[in-house]
Amino acid sequence: MGTSRLKVLITGVQGYIGSTLAREIQRNHLDTICVHGLDITESINQSQRYVERYFTADVRNEWSLGMKTLPEYDCVVHLAGLISVAESMNKPSEYALTNVNGTINVLKWFRPLNFIFASTAGAFNPISPYAQSKILSESIIRELGHEYTIFRFFNVAGSDGTNQQIGESTHIIRIAAETAASKREFMSLYGTDYDTIDGTCVRDYIHVSDLVDSIIKAIYNPKNTEYECLGNGRGFTNREVIDTMKRVSGNDFKVVESTRRAGDPAVLVLKPNQVSSLVDSKYDLEDMCRSAYVMEIE
Repeated sequence: MGTSRLKVLITGVQGYIGSTLAREIQRNHLDTICVHGLDITESINQSQRYVERYFTADVRNEWSLGMKTLPEYDCVVHLAGLISVAESMNKPSEYALTNVNGTINVLKWFRPLNFIFASTAGAFNPISPYAQSKILSESIIRELGHEYTIFRFFNVAGSDGTNQQIGESTHIIRIAAETAASKREFMSLYGTDYDTIDGTCVRDYIHVSDLVDSIIKAIYNPKNTEYECLGNGRGFTNREVIDTMKRVSGNDFKVVESTRRAGDPAVLVLKPNQVSSLVDSKYDLEDMCRSAYVMEIE
């Protein structure tokens, strides 16, 4: 790729991870990376301020790019996609169109030397159309990609202090933060009869800033492995997450126990030796909860 700055495109740049990644590159990697951004719409994160060129486009439709000649990139970080397990159970075709066809389109449009893909830990137990769409996309990347890194994200949480999760809240730490900040009267705890230590689901969490650091390492040096797991190798139950949020916020908010949600496995946790070598965890669960809470009260 030579000694000049790497030319990188981030799809889904207005989202939670995309905006955090673009900001981190702007702050600490401008000497080596020139970053462009693409998204279907703007958001509260206003990520266009972090990139040198911004495109409004829909990865499902080539015509939306509005360009006869597409830019060439050393690396594309493909974060654009739909991510709700619950929604995917009701809209499987929409998830296939966006996550699978969108991935094919981005690969074919830009043909980058290095392709970085946001997959999911749900691929280990693909009982939802969301997880299934990611598995199929992974296979396509291995077929069509030149060099690549496929990241299976575990539960991403926390904040860099500037950028926010957008759209409907679906992840427990964000929902707990909103409840602690009195933006909700209560939160629901889905499923209390799993075969786990306290009956609730167990998940592995990673701070968004630690995850972004791993992505930047892969921009410089693609892994070309079957997949790389971004987590911490430690599981927390939903009750433990809620208790942690109550502790860091100082608010004993209301929690209502409810039935299981379709598509939720009991346990999704990495073994320590499964954590990608690209992960250098600087933040723990308390940090994730505290930074998520602070974003809700500011």
